[in-house]
Amino acid sequence: MNWLKRKARFVRAWLRFIYGWWVYQRTGATPASAYQSMIYLFCATRGRFNDLVSALIARGSASPVPREVNGVLGSFDRSAMNAKLTELKAKGYLVFPSALSPVQCDRLMQFAMATKAHVRRMDDEQNARANGPVLYDSTNPLAVRYDYATQDLLDCEDVQALLADETLLTVARQYLGTTPKADILSMWWHTNFHSQPDSESAQFYHFDMDRLKWLKIFIYLTDVGPADGPHAFISGSHKLDGIPAHFLDRGYVRLSDEEVESHYGKLQEVSFVAPRGTIILEDTRGLHKGTAVQPGGKSRLLLQLQFSNCLFGAETPTSKMRKITNPKLKTLLDVEPEIYQQYI
Repeated sequence: MNWLKRKARFVRAWLRFIYGWWVYQRTGATPASAYQSMIYLFCATRGRFNDLVSALIARGSASPVPREVNGVLGSFDRSAMNAKLTELKAKGYLVFPSALSPVQCDRLMQFAMATKAHVRRMDDEQNARANGPVLYDSTNPLAVRYDYATQDLLDCEDVQALLADETLLTVARQYLGTTPKADILSMWWHTNFHSQPDSESAQFYHFDMDRLKWLKIFIYLTDVGPADGPHAFISGSHKLDGIPAHFLDRGYVRLSDEEVESHYGKLQEVSFVAPRGTIILEDTRGLHKGTAVQPGGKSRLLLQLQFSNCLFGAETPTSKMRKITNPKLKTLLDVEPEIYQQYI
C-alpha cells in the first residue's frame, strides 16, 4: 500500500471513530466499524491514539490517592499506593501472592465445580461446540478450555466482594485516571486435554484491544506450577512502542513464542508460577498468553475481572446483577453506579 492510500485509510479510520464515539455517547453502543477503526488506529500509531483519547477522557476527572485503603491486596497508605502505581506503569503488572484467603479460594472452587460451563471450540474444530454448558470433570476434560457465564459469576457473592474491593478499585481508578467501569468478567479452566498451544484458548502471545484503556485482574484459584499453564507476560510491552512495528503492522493477530522471543529475548518474559489466591494486576495491552498445560501438569482455574476507562469498544454479552448480597457493593451501587453501568 503506497503512502497516499495509507494516509486515506488513516483519515477514514479517524472519521469512523469520531462518528462511532458520537453514537456511543448517545446510545451506549459502539458501531462495529468504529471498534475496528480503534484497533487499526492503535496499531498504526503504536499506541499513541489510545493514549491521546484516554488522556482526554481522564482530563479533570482524576482523584487523589486516598490516605489509606484496605482490601484484598492488603493495606496501603498513600506513599505505598503511589509506589505500586509507579511499578505498574513501568512493568505493566503487579503480583500479590496468596492475596485471596484459602477460605475464599475454596468457596470459588466449590462454585466452579457446581456451576455448568461452556466448552470452547479448539483450533482443529471448524464449528462451535454443539453441546450446552456442562459441569467440569477433572478426570475427563472435553476440551482445552471451559468458560463460565458472566451472569453466573455476577450472582456469586465472592465475586461481588471482589468487584467492590477498595484496593482493586483504587488501583484501577488511579491507573486509568478516571472512574473505573467494571466489564469483561470471566472465569475459565485451562485443562490438560492436550499439551499443544490452542489459539482459541488464548495460548499464543497477543495483545487485548476490547477497550481504549483498562486494567485486568487475574486471580489464580488453583496452585500453578511450571507445568500447570502459568500466565505469561512480556514486561514493558504495554508502553508506547512496546510492541514492534513489524508485529503491529500485521494487526490483531496471535504470535508464536519463537517470534516473540526473537524480538524480546527471554529476559522480558515473566511466567507467573504462583500459589492459589495469587492476584495479578496487568495492562494486557502488552503481549501476554496463557501457556498450555504440559504432560503431568494440573488443570488451572482462573477468575478475571476488568476495569476500563469507558465502555466504548467490543460488544460483550448482556448480563445484569440480579441479587446483590455483598453490602459494600450495595453501597457503591448507590454512591457510584457508573462503575457498574455494564451490569445494572
